Amino acid sequence: MSKKYIDYLQEIPKEDLRKGLLGYGLFADKLPEIFTSKAFYDYCESMDFPTFKSGGRDYVRYECTRNTNVPRLLSIPTPLSYSNLCNCIASNWAEIVRFLGEKTDGQKYKYSQIHLQKLKGKDHLFEMSLNYVDKDKNLMESIQKIPIGNKYRVDADISNCFPSIYSHVLSWALVGKEEAKRYKNDYSKWYNIIDLCTRNTKNGETNGLLIGPHSSNLLSEIVLCCVDKELSNKYQYVRNIDDFTCYVDSEDNAERFLLDLNDVLKKYELSLNTKKTKITKLPINSDTHWISSLNSFFIGDTYTDKNKLVFKKKRLKTYLDLSISLVNKTGNSAVFTYAIKTIANTVLGKDAKEYYIDLIHQLLCLYPYLVHWMEAYVFDIFDITTERIQIISQDLYDIGIKRHIYEACSFSLYWSIKYNFSLEPKYVDDSINSSDCIFMLLAFLKAKRDKNIKAKKIFKDKAISLAAEMDRYWIFVYEVLSKEELPKGEYRRLKNKKISFIKSEFL
Repeated sequence: MSKKYIDYLQEIPKEDLRKGLLGYGLFADKLPEIFTSKAFYDYCESMDFPTFKSGGRDYVRYECTRNTNVPRLLSIPTPLSYSNLCNCIASNWAEIVRFLGEKTDGQKYKYSQIHLQKLKGKDHLFEMSLNYVDKDKNLMESIQKIPIGNKYRVDADISNCFPSIYSHVLSWALVGKEEAKRYKNDYSKWYNIIDLCTRNTKNGETNGLLIGPHSSNLLSEIVLCCVDKELSNKYQYVRNIDDFTCYVDSEDNAERFLLDLNDVLKKYELSLNTKKTKITKLPINSDTHWISSLNSFFIGDTYTDKNKLVFKKKRLKTYLDLSISLVNKTGNSAVFTYAIKTIANTVLGKDAKEYYIDLIHQLLCLYPYLVHWMEAYVFDIFDITTERIQIISQDLYDIGIKRHIYEACSFSLYWSIKYNFSLEPKYVDDSINSSDCIFMLLAFLKAKRDKNIKAKKIFKDKAISLAAEMDRYWIFVYEVLSKEELPKGEYRRLKNKKISFIKSEFL
């Protein structure tokens, strides 16, 4: 028997919940891997998890490039407002678990696939991945049987899901709209405190959840499990965060699912993304599904070395040509991500490796979103030389400046620190002129690593000028300024305890 939604939540005691959210869930995994909130969590634990000064606080903005080359706005709340929210969630964990248990009770299988859960050997509680779901064979078997007897597949997702979740909707979902409105100003009610703490991470605003901190993935489930409750008795579907895949026996029922889904979403001030809504007749031709097309490339292969496929240049080139063709055909550059992960599990000959790195260099400049997969699936696994990474990074940096994709610049600086190579010194002025918090922070760390005293002074002056907007630039200002230079209050007290939000190897 497959695990139920409630089983996953009940495996998380509130102490582990708070540690996972606060100690390992403040920073989005799409950021350069230099950040940590573990030291801050340890401080809070030693102080028996204090309540920091309440009130709305601003937050750091960070643009992350998606596979469409369109930026997604990620956010980093202040550790102070985020700690208050995590404490609130932990304090009311029993109520939240009870609520989600009621909303998912009676499901034939677990409709929501990606949510908070214990991850083996890991301290964080959330990953944007289905890998851990695959381990539940019973659940996978149930999902694989859904298309049987059905003739159509419906794909739909919510338009701007997290940014559209109105904070008061959390109270509506938890206790009903009528009761929530009746007691909307009563902050002795646990659900109103959750609403308030959520708003305070976003400058006191009611519109939207921050994308990035793991708390938002839990809060969104409060609303989306309510949607599931109203639809799961009528339809067979799976949901990956805000993406729905439903199977029905007729085109009329496909249309009906979309109408019903839209009607339920309206109750929570949400709407369908019509551009991503699609009804497809089954069975689906494998040629129209790029994953099947890429996988079929390997049928019958026997070239293995220690259970790894051996790619020679000619065959690798054919596979990559297929990938490029599928991107041009589907318009979905996520094909490249899949291909890169697949190639990472192969053995490349000398000529094949040289050809591959040249192509990766080109693709990275065309599709900067690929930065997130370079270290684990290219640089480290194929032992790319530092000199080659330096050339790639410099070109990527120049593209980032030209197109104002500061994420590309940030990753170039991050790699220069991690792999210990130089970049052109213009990064100091470029980062200051961008006023991009993460770009400036990486540039400061680079200058610090290079012992560039003049540049460090420039960054300190910039940080002092931004101190009036401390919360909006908190990670940069906090890491650059000394205790005495920080504004009086909680940040200065944290600095006095020598707490940093940067991993020690990058300091």
